[in-house]
Amino acid sequence: MKFKRVRKKLEKRLKVTAAPFLASLTVRFLSLTLKITEHNPETVRQFWGDGRSVIVAFWHGRLLMVPAFFKRNKEKGVSGLISRHSDGEIISRTVGLLGFEPIRGSTGKGGFSALRKMISVLKSGSDLVLAPDGPRGPRYKVQRGVIDLARMSGAPILPMAFSSSKRKIFKSWDAFLLPLPFSRGVYVWGEPIYVEERGGEDYLEERRRLLEERLMSITHQADCYFEKHE
Repeated sequence: MKFKRVRKKLEKRLKVTAAPFLASLTVRFLSLTLKITEHNPETVRQFWGDGRSVIVAFWHGRLLMVPAFFKRNKEKGVSGLISRHSDGEIISRTVGLLGFEPIRGSTGKGGFSALRKMISVLKSGSDLVLAPDGPRGPRYKVQRGVIDLARMSGAPILPMAFSSSKRKIFKSWDAFLLPLPFSRGVYVWGEPIYVEERGGEDYLEERRRLLEERLMSITHQADCYFEKHE
């Protein structure tokens, strides 16, 4: 029994050490081989030009190539919210290798301290990226936390979607998308969503639904992009 416990600890340590390195290499390789297009690029760059922080929101299943975008376009001043679930340490180390400052927490465990950290990051001038349907779903369901964050920080939410012309969709809870090497990729930006500080519950729910609808819309747009741009 003692040998089994030691073996499990070693296997877990190896996984946490090796997996982030391999994952970051995969993202870098895909970034080099994909032919990237960006739709509505002026949306985010207008905020960057004004020196304003933004909250970039995307579905959990489309997160793989998000660090690659910022690595290419804005390596410094980007933080990512990483949950405290079992795979969080691997993801945290991976995004750290790709230039993000990881913030550990979620709307559940670690939520309050993470919220304070995120507000501080946004007010300092950095951008924040997160998946509002993570870490365990339901898929394509925006959780309330991102709306409260926008209300308390004053930062707008920018919906973002990624897709590729050739891709594999895994049968995971988030329908994780893996772009195939040497295919074409596209990042699609949606219109910013602002959340007023004094809005009531009905207003905040309306903002939550609006973000959900815009994320669904631009994700569909990204998936169909190459059918219209052959």
